[in-house]
Amino acid sequence: MLSEKNKQKIRLWYRTLQEQNSNFVPRAAQTALIAQISKTIAGDINRHSRILLAEAGTGTGKSLAYLLAAIPLAKALNKKIVISTATVALQQQLLDSDLPLVHRAAHSEFQFCLAKGRQRYCCAHKLVAALAPEQGLSAKHIELCKQLAVALQQGKWDGDRDTWPKPIPWQLWQHVVVDGLSCSVQSARHRSCPFHKARKGLKKADVIISNHSLLLADLHAGSGHILPPAEDCIYILDEAHQFPEIARESSANHIALTQALKELAAIQLLDKELSAQLDASAIAATSLQVREACAELQRCFNQFKDFATSNRSLFDSSGHWRFPLEQTPSAVSNLAKNYHRQATKLNNNLQSYAGVIQESVDNNQLKSSLAEALLSRLSVFQYLTESWVDTLYSYANDNQQKNYAFWFSLQDKESYICCSPIEVGGLLQQLLWQDAFSVIAVSATLSALGKFSYFLQQVGLQKLKAEQLIKLPSPFNYQQVSLSVPNDVSDPDSPSFAADVARYIIRAQQHQGGILVLCNSYRLVSLVAEQLESAKIEHLWTQGELSNHQLLAKHRACRNKQQTSTILATIGFSEGIDLPGELLTDLIIARLPFAVPTDPVMASHAELLESRNQNPFMLLTLPSASRKLIQSCGRLMRKESDSGRITLLDSRLSSRRYGSQLLAALPPYNRSDS
Repeated sequence: MLSEKNKQKIRLWYRTLQEQNSNFVPRAAQTALIAQISKTIAGDINRHSRILLAEAGTGTGKSLAYLLAAIPLAKALNKKIVISTATVALQQQLLDSDLPLVHRAAHSEFQFCLAKGRQRYCCAHKLVAALAPEQGLSAKHIELCKQLAVALQQGKWDGDRDTWPKPIPWQLWQHVVVDGLSCSVQSARHRSCPFHKARKGLKKADVIISNHSLLLADLHAGSGHILPPAEDCIYILDEAHQFPEIARESSANHIALTQALKELAAIQLLDKELSAQLDASAIAATSLQVREACAELQRCFNQFKDFATSNRSLFDSSGHWRFPLEQTPSAVSNLAKNYHRQATKLNNNLQSYAGVIQESVDNNQLKSSLAEALLSRLSVFQYLTESWVDTLYSYANDNQQKNYAFWFSLQDKESYICCSPIEVGGLLQQLLWQDAFSVIAVSATLSALGKFSYFLQQVGLQKLKAEQLIKLPSPFNYQQVSLSVPNDVSDPDSPSFAADVARYIIRAQQHQGGILVLCNSYRLVSLVAEQLESAKIEHLWTQGELSNHQLLAKHRACRNKQQTSTILATIGFSEGIDLPGELLTDLIIARLPFAVPTDPVMASHAELLESRNQNPFMLLTLPSASRKLIQSCGRLMRKESDSGRITLLDSRLSSRRYGSQLLAALPPYNRSDS
């Protein structure tokens, strides 16, 4: 029950925030969101399911709303808040702007911090060990390593890769990064290392900023391994529209067969080294089983490679050979059934080696420095063998054939055996919804075609009550943006389409503003760029020719000088790119953002829906395209004062019946068709 005391605290913080910030504008949608989140967490809406899905348009002030609503209640209920985002940009906004504002308004009544995975931190002992000649680092990397070690020792650096002023090359970082075995908190000399210091900070924090991948990794591990236990958490999933896809990716597995054969050889080499370093009688049985498992898996992976090579004609133009649902070739499934136990045996014996190494250190039979080097290498191999176990088990398990996509892939001379769950709703039900104290999912685009049904199906919440769904409008006046769907553009599959796109880019130059062109593929980007060569457009920045960071920096520099600037990019620029005001005045979307039909998971999902006598285009393809189109159009208006033009060049918006549905789902822009 939302007590009067908690209501008063939320109101006080909100009022103080307003008084402390002269540019703070109270919004009805924001206060409505605060109220709904508060009621959800308190259990007033549904005491048995404290879940809320909230779609709030751009400019609503979502992050301040959930911070003001959730933090007082979390403190009162003795719960932790874990805010999970999809982008680094939002994490930085929360850490640098939103949380400090609320922290000040709350008179410092709570603590907050950022959670990162092990891969972002260095190990203090590895940093010193990396300077040894046998590590084989270049002179340049040795010099950088010395700088890192001195800065860490003097307290001028916290060991976080992201906080070093310049990028740390992977060639160096792989030698110093924390791993799960050698950098154990059980070891006294590691308890003050950067990673474990950061973990101590998590225990003190009331609000923890995470990302979707790290949250899912913790949930897969059983929750409480990285972040606080789910039953003690109020999870806030910001940018929640990306959560289902990231959840699916986190459960997918693959084996890179050629690389796996190299790793098996490396495991055998490590086995020989361990046999020379450790008590022979203590490891004889383990060593024998490691050698046997490696030999068996080498046979398995070579047979997979031979099978892929002999069926090369069955791979499509994207390099995929997808197996229809429940029709994985018997040669593949039988290999998996015969060998997945060998992968499990190998993984278990590598863990046994770790135990023997630790015992040898405890018995003073092995130096700590040597043990840590061995454990570090073991940790990498354990991670690899775990993925082999999961992949082979999925192919061997008959129960997973109905809801899994299975395929082989050939990319850059490497052969991959891949698998992925198709629908993750049931998985999220087990991992998240049933265990968490409360979950608040927010985004500007949770609905598709005006309905929540697509997202609810994706995340397994089809039975969620209507009062646990809320849709709040943006405060923006969308009439400040004109939207046109020209009628003089050829079909998207026509050879002349790229020329038509180029023609509209040249026309947009007349406005002398900031132009963003979104294409659905790198191929279309390349074709349009070719068409523009003769036009000699100044300040044209093409994705692929520069890094995204460089491209955006050049665009901003041009616009700061009032120069016309054009970005030609893929649909990937429809999220996480912020170009407010004069940085973006013309947005051109070349093609509708339909998913690539050759994507193995999408194709398997369509097949699964057809097996249920459902229409995959209406239930999957169209809702997904609608949401992506809304996100793409959302690049133009980032502030209430923004204005400009959106041009949609896909003629299917006029020629197909679904075109009107897609247009109707967009914000109420000022239509100005030509």
